Amino acid sequence: MNISVSLVDYIGKIESEFGDGVGVILSLQLNKELYEMIYWFNIKNEFRIVIEDKFYKHFPDIKDIYKYEYLIDLLYYIDTTVLPKREEIFKEFLN
Repeated sequence: MNISVSLVDYIGKIESEFGDGVGVILSLQLNKELYEMIYWFNIKNEFRIVIEDKFYKHFPDIKDIYKYEYLIDLLYYIDTTVLPKREEIFKEFLN
């Protein structure tokens, strides 16, 4: 499967039980289909992901993005390619 992810927009600061973090809207392309994904992350490297339900039609055995077998690869791609300047993002939205 060919997956790519791109940044659509910054939501900004989001407060949660895990502390303050930054939310972004990402576009995930799987083969030729696009899916909107909300990605929240904080300074402690904690994260939350919400993706459109129609994404799961490709993976009938899972109903939760946290059970996606390539989640670690996806997170690595997001952190190193899509959002590589995390410190700058934190400075802009969390200070």
